Amino acid sequence: MQNGTGTHIENVYLKSAEEVLEAVSVDSNKGLTDKDIEERFRKYGRNILEKQEDNSIWKILLSQINNPVIYLLSAASVLAFIFGDIAEGITIVIVLLINTGIGFWMEYKAQKSMKTLKELDRIEARVLRNGKEEKIDAEKIVPGDILIVEAGDLIAADARILEKNELEVDESPLTGESVPVKKSSAALMEEKPVADRNNILYKGTAVSGGTGKAVVYATGMQTVLGSISAMVGEEKKDEIPLNKKLNKLVKNLIYITIGLAVVFLVIGWIAGEEHYSLIQTSIAWTIAAIPEGLPIVASIALARGMLRLAKKNVIVKKLEAVETLGETGIIFTDKTGTLTMNQLTVSTLYLPGDLRMKAEWQNAKPTIQEQQDPEKNENFLHVFKISALANDARLEEGENEKGEGDPLEIALLDFTQKLNPDLYRKIRGLERKLHDPFDSGTMVMGAVYRENEGFYVAAKGAAHAIFDRSDKILTGEEVKDFTDKEKEYWHKKNDELSEEGFRVLAFSYRNTDILPEGEEAEDFIRGMVFAGLIGFIDPPRKEVADAINTCKNAGIKVMMVTGDHPGTAKNVGEQVGLYDREEKSGNGVLSGQKLGEELEKEDDSRLFTGSIFSRVDPAQKLELIKHFQKNGEIVGMTGDGINDAPALKRANIGIAMGKRGTQVAQEVSDMVLKDDAFGSIVKAIEQGRIIFGNIRKFIIYQLSYHLSEILIIALISFTLFTLPLLPLQLLFLNLLSDVFPALALGVGEGNPGIMKKPPKDPEEPILTKKNWARIALYGVIFTICISGAYFFAHFVWDQPEEITNNIAFFSLAFAQLLHVFNMREADEHILNNQVTRNNYIWMALGLCFSILIAAYFIPAIADVLSLRKLEPRIWGLIIITSLLPLLIIQAGKLMRKNF
Repeated sequence: MQNGTGTHIENVYLKSAEEVLEAVSVDSNKGLTDKDIEERFRKYGRNILEKQEDNSIWKILLSQINNPVIYLLSAASVLAFIFGDIAEGITIVIVLLINTGIGFWMEYKAQKSMKTLKELDRIEARVLRNGKEEKIDAEKIVPGDILIVEAGDLIAADARILEKNELEVDESPLTGESVPVKKSSAALMEEKPVADRNNILYKGTAVSGGTGKAVVYATGMQTVLGSISAMVGEEKKDEIPLNKKLNKLVKNLIYITIGLAVVFLVIGWIAGEEHYSLIQTSIAWTIAAIPEGLPIVASIALARGMLRLAKKNVIVKKLEAVETLGETGIIFTDKTGTLTMNQLTVSTLYLPGDLRMKAEWQNAKPTIQEQQDPEKNENFLHVFKISALANDARLEEGENEKGEGDPLEIALLDFTQKLNPDLYRKIRGLERKLHDPFDSGTMVMGAVYRENEGFYVAAKGAAHAIFDRSDKILTGEEVKDFTDKEKEYWHKKNDELSEEGFRVLAFSYRNTDILPEGEEAEDFIRGMVFAGLIGFIDPPRKEVADAINTCKNAGIKVMMVTGDHPGTAKNVGEQVGLYDREEKSGNGVLSGQKLGEELEKEDDSRLFTGSIFSRVDPAQKLELIKHFQKNGEIVGMTGDGINDAPALKRANIGIAMGKRGTQVAQEVSDMVLKDDAFGSIVKAIEQGRIIFGNIRKFIIYQLSYHLSEILIIALISFTLFTLPLLPLQLLFLNLLSDVFPALALGVGEGNPGIMKKPPKDPEEPILTKKNWARIALYGVIFTICISGAYFFAHFVWDQPEEITNNIAFFSLAFAQLLHVFNMREADEHILNNQVTRNNYIWMALGLCFSILIAAYFIPAIADVLSLRKLEPRIWGLIIITSLLPLLIIQAGKLMRKNF
């Protein structure tokens, strides 16, 4: 049985209602019969979305174990047990368990499924069956069902509208449109994108007003929502860049270690050395080469970044996503609610006399910036009055909420109430006598109010409809004929405002001594006086322009990808700095219709120079992201709707909205903005860069002394055929230095000027050639100092192997801890820098030194680590040896910036 398919009706929105009913074989007045329902249910299956299979717990665990580091350390532990070093074997096992446990827990918590998409199906629907209206489980809907909807209903399947009465549907989760769509039952005359098919009801959208009747033609996976669900399931995110780089780094270390161990075993075997001694040295090399604490410190550093971001309204769901933010080179951002306030607002008034007034909003209060007092202008006063009277929305005085009703009408009430509260109250106190509600056929609405001894008729609506019903025009204080030439002029003005991105309403009025009655009362919006136009826009958030400018300085390209009208996108883009109307190249804006053509071209320069993509559907968003990823870009994508889910999943960083975002978008994303603000993305990117810098610091820190451990063992083992550092001692040292000082470096505050630098090349390895050169240099310095002390004690002082071992152990231990101060940037002050200002560094060093002293004085620990009582001159040698690397490296940094 299939999971909800549907009868194939090509371009159903172009068909008449009768054609669709005939195609699905149903009577719109009776609905399906029981026999029809049974046959179709057997054929088409349940009206549900397919569930994507989750990884099992065992698969997650296997992915953690299937790691070359795990293999190498496991082999070391097995050898330790075979040769009787139980303490050593147990210690390695504990390290393995800790690392595996952390990785398993992080991935288990991060795993998300398609449960939320399935939640959308758990609704009831009203259908007409067997000539009767009944409520059924939405899963049981089949193609051919006659769906009956009203305000508040969630649409259960894709359906062609048959009848409607003021039907409006909120399609923002599916299309990105910020305003409810007024629906029609008429067939469309040409092909349209999903957002413009106003005679279709889509599964997963919600009825915001009116009632309607529609015939279902697609269910389950055949719906538009189903196709998006399929895309979400099919899309796979590229491997996290940090994971790639860490894996590559560790593999290289393993190859070096195995190579050294094999060479040593061969030479030792030829020289006739004891097999156990050779094996123990190989184990020591394995432990020396692998930074056991690296996964722990990386995870904690990323987790710390997550906590910092949470305080800045950014919830990061996957640890590695924090680092990926630091590499982001392109951000595709939605418009509504991310760049804008998601609240329609009166922005401009265009009045006869070529007077354009701009509404400036400060602290949610409007002012009109004009030399002349606008309230002395007759046109303005009438437009103000009509806005408050020809209005069915409700907004209590002083109320901070949006109110109830049509968003445009709420915006008008909000504007008039806050601009002049006294006049607003006076006007709203008039008695309404007649009312003509808005109708999608007439495109106007109006009301008649008693005023003084007569009546005032107020009307507003689409410009062409108001112009048709007006035969006069008010210009200043003069009322004159509204000629065809004048109407043509105002049609152009309306088009200009629309091209600028405004949603436009026209306003008209008339005074009458007699209340319209009879036929006149049924159509009283006639013989009107045109008063002016108002343009509405969803205004940009205040912080967005600065945030985008910060992105530009940081080398990050910001592109608006929206399902909204090109003019609206241009207007918002211009205000936030994404679009320049004076741009001569014309590459600033690209519509969804042209996007497909550009994606197929070999010359894709227009895609890279563009900054705004309008009327973009879900599939195009996905292709856009793939295109830039193929060109090596790390892409961040913001979204809030069901339509954004595939792109959010595919993007390197999917960013969902927390306030207005659908659960679907939040589930498939990598991070969620609690405040829906674009500025929070910039903060997240800054934190991501800081974290990557910190991770690079502690890796350089760790690898430089791990390299010294390898070189010290190699130098002394190949010359004296003795093991200068025991495996257990190395594990002890590495667990101290690999975790505490490294962790302190990992949670540093970072460089304040980090957002003035371009993002890293995504192909740049976690360690560059310069970084490797520094690691090698530091390792050699450590090796010379520690090995020098060992050879000095052995040849000059003639100390036994147990004492020279302790000299190497304590010298290396103290030198490793002090080495953290070498991690300052070369251009920072030697005493006042990121490291010395980091309180966690001082706490880590205090803890580690305390543990080392305790290990020396507590007999049980000293015995396990093979520590001996040392005389003062030995301690003097250890102190000098451990300070030398710090002094040499700091002197080098003072002389050369890249030291």
